[in-house]
Amino acid sequence: MKTERRVVTNRVFLLGLDELYREAMKKHEQDELLRAAQETAYALSVPPSDVPIEGYYWEDPRLTEYFRLMRALQQVPKVRESQVSNHTGFLLLKKLTESGIFGSPSDDEWLLRMGKDALSCVLEETFPNWSIEILRDRAYARAVESSDFSLVSLGALSKDSVVLAALRETMVLYGLPLKGLSIPPPPKYIWKVDPLVQSRSQQFVRTFNELLDESLPLPNPENAEQFWKACKEWKILGRCVRLGFDPMSTPTRHYHWLIERDSNSNLQVREFWDTEIWTTERCRKSRNRA
Repeated sequence: MKTERRVVTNRVFLLGLDELYREAMKKHEQDELLRAAQETAYALSVPPSDVPIEGYYWEDPRLTEYFRLMRALQQVPKVRESQVSNHTGFLLLKKLTESGIFGSPSDDEWLLRMGKDALSCVLEETFPNWSIEILRDRAYARAVESSDFSLVSLGALSKDSVVLAALRETMVLYGLPLKGLSIPPPPKYIWKVDPLVQSRSQQFVRTFNELLDESLPLPNPENAEQFWKACKEWKILGRCVRLGFDPMSTPTRHYHWLIERDSNSNLQVREFWDTEIWTTERCRKSRNRA
């Protein structure tokens, strides 16, 4: 029988990496990172933010609590850092949020700095002329020119707007018939990931594994099977991420990217503005009611 060929392209690899990171990160966000956020918020007398729950943080009450606490802590001025500078929980959150896996730390005005990845940079540079094509192409150019190995910038390096939207949704909290009885031969996994994507991804994986004592597989041909199996394109359908907003409009308008299917059932990214913030949970519930 002919051997099945399973090609690990940029999309397959990056969506596989996204899924592996996402599931690993959730465990930490529901555990030690949640405790760290609770400890820091308590020390500062900061209540959870009453905001729409973006990304995957609606999936579990602990993730939701972590999201609300982190959104609140992200609004605390840096001048209050002395109140928690010796707290283990705060130091853990600070180390995490200033890590390169989220991009370069943003300005030093806030207690917890958010990551500035390639897409964040071009959103700032091109406002208000936002479109999928402009942002995708400019983010790619920005990522190539930089040494950024954040997950979103890895998505930008793929030049694939579906991948970019999926990975950005993952990082929303931080700046996504058997025939007969014959046994087919084992599939052959073919690694077709761009060298630059692979190189930066290795930095991302090593840094993430070091930060949280994790064991995501190293991006290389030997691990192609793991990324193929972790890639589940159907799971990113309906992911919606707010990329920015226009504060000059009344009411404020928010710019979103939504992963959906086109008329041929292929994944695509649709952009839209709305005066309300649309989240993954809201979009999926809206689609199910339609």
